Amino acid sequence: MLVLLFVVLGPLALPLLYKSPKFNKTLKIILTIAVIIYTSYLIFVSVELGLEVYRRIEELQTIIG
Repeated sequence: MLVLLFVVLGPLALPLLYKSPKFNKTLKIILTIAVIIYTSYLIFVSVELGLEVYRRIEELQTIIG
């Protein structure tokens, strides 16, 4: 379930985490914080990647004419 939580669903899996009786309260809080950090990092990287692609496209447009 942890792989599914982090890799596939991200923050959408948090309700499943909180409904699961397999995890105690402390572990749920730790995993929630980890998912928030992981998701924030992925959003940051996606924005930076999008900006870099945009810059490269503008550069190519100036080169082409």
